[in-house]
Amino acid sequence: MLFADLMNSTEMAKNLTLEQYDGMLVDFQSTMFDITSNHLREFGYTGNGADSEWSIAGDELRVFLYSGRLRFDARNALLIAVKIKLGWLTSNFNQRILKEGRLVSRIGAGINCGKVIKDVKPWRVSMGQKNPVIEGYALNLTKRIESASREGTVYQVMVGDSLYQFCRDDGQINVAFSEPRNDLFKGFGQKITVYEVVSFLNYEIVHSMPESYRKKLIKTMEYAVFQPMPEPWILFTLLRTYISEIAVKGREFYVSKAIKLAHQAFDVLEYKKFIYNILGWLYTYCQSVRNLETAFHYFDQTLELDPRDQTALLHRARISEMRGNLDFAKRTYEELLVLNTENLEAGRKLAQYQEEELI
Repeated sequence: MLFADLMNSTEMAKNLTLEQYDGMLVDFQSTMFDITSNHLREFGYTGNGADSEWSIAGDELRVFLYSGRLRFDARNALLIAVKIKLGWLTSNFNQRILKEGRLVSRIGAGINCGKVIKDVKPWRVSMGQKNPVIEGYALNLTKRIESASREGTVYQVMVGDSLYQFCRDDGQINVAFSEPRNDLFKGFGQKITVYEVVSFLNYEIVHSMPESYRKKLIKTMEYAVFQPMPEPWILFTLLRTYISEIAVKGREFYVSKAIKLAHQAFDVLEYKKFIYNILGWLYTYCQSVRNLETAFHYFDQTLELDPRDQTALLHRARISEMRGNLDFAKRTYEELLVLNTENLEAGRKLAQYQEEELI
């Protein structure tokens, strides 16, 4: 389940006329409708209570996903969270704010998984409300997790412990989280553990947005990151978009932009290992700047921060092989396989090395 709403909407309401506030809500609701409906349709959800349902009321979006495939639903909830933030960034309301050089209006999101009750209450039927209503502890907890997103410093997308544990154990959802935070939520009587999304390593976020949004997203993000106090998540999302344009479409003219933005991000992003990995990738695979020694250095920087980072280990093994240092490549692949026994490339490479030794 995903809850998302406008941050500081009450404060904004004090400074807007009733008509201006209504215009902001209409803009917000239209954006949430466009992004959510498009995403669920494109990713194969039937809706109508069969595998998902969602609603928009005031400045809040609620999305419930229950296809029976937890990995699929968790990944889609994370995608939707980032997509609605991107959509709201390009909204008419935020475009006006950006042009005035002010900080944009932001969306906070909370995501969690758990069991709830979905039922039709007799008293609701007597009022003409025949649709089943979702209720339960997990729903109330997710609302509190969403409220904690205001304290976030990167994506301002918070997840509960149950979703975090699943993503960590599953290993196939490319998302990284902050260190745990223990917050005391009203009405719960105990501290609840939450985590912030600090990196969403997925190249399809921008490219699977509705076309009307996709056309202006890169330009909007490029404009936003060079304004005072750019939001960290915009920097990271734009970097990922540049990498996608280079890797998928071969657009090398994005390389210099990506390198410049990565160095800018060092001053803004607390979680620097992801930036090191991006720079390492650029210097490994982009012909216009290829420098394996520099790339190896950046992946080493990542591993100094996190010796278990599988991305850095994999690329360092590849670079070692490119440079003819097969012994080091073999040791690195072995280290990677210890961390992840299902890493296909490491397994294939070690089998290849063993076969060559036998020959």
